[in-house]
Amino acid sequence: MTAEDRSALEQLIFSKEFIRSGDPGRKTQDIVFDLRTLKAVFESMKKFNIDYLDFPIMSGKESIVFKAYSRKKPIVVKIFKMSTLRFSNLYLYVQGDRRFENEKKDRSRIVYLWTRKEFINLRTARECHIAVPNPIGFHQNIILMQYLGTAASPSPELRKSSIDMEDAYSQVRESMHLLYTKAKLVHADLSEYNMLTYRNKVYMIDFGQSVSIEHPSAQIFLERDARNVCNFFNRKGIKCDVNDLLSFVTGESA
Repeated sequence: MTAEDRSALEQLIFSKEFIRSGDPGRKTQDIVFDLRTLKAVFESMKKFNIDYLDFPIMSGKESIVFKAYSRKKPIVVKIFKMSTLRFSNLYLYVQGDRRFENEKKDRSRIVYLWTRKEFINLRTARECHIAVPNPIGFHQNIILMQYLGTAASPSPELRKSSIDMEDAYSQVRESMHLLYTKAKLVHADLSEYNMLTYRNKVYMIDFGQSVSIEHPSAQIFLERDARNVCNFFNRKGIKCDVNDLLSFVTGESA
């Protein structure tokens, strides 16, 4: 393939326009489009018929989330940052999860495994009728999913939402219960930052770290989730007791 035959994006990839290794003044958390990621973006755009990336919805140390369009419909493209994801953090949530015990977990593959893990967790939750974004597909360190929001803006995080908090707490309790008893998963990073509200419904997001309830640390993660949830809703004037919530989530109070 000659340069003339390549798309503009391909030409940028092969010209290494976005490689920042020669810029010592740039902070590593700003690095998103290294060469591997650019290639993955290009391949994903062809594989999933992505028209274009619109604008970033969220950017953090570990990932950047774009609103994009596929066949003229809005979707979300989440890109995990190859350069800043910490191996030790990922390994904690992968090691001990029997679903992935036969997977190679070296540094060069664990980010790709993490991406697939989030896709599988989202799909499992969705199949159990839990309010999560519908997963569309994944490729290397990129995952595509349903866009929640309007044409003007994405849905707000729960902490910024005007939703009735008593109703929101009821929804969160039920979602945590279904996640544990039906999907057999623990979110493991649940908080007001990892829940969105869309059309008066609370959606859980960010499932990369979510583990099977058989994971050795599942109970620790579940208790942490419950504390985070109760701390938030108590601040909002909604009575939430950690032990009561845990009993409801695990079905012990039934």
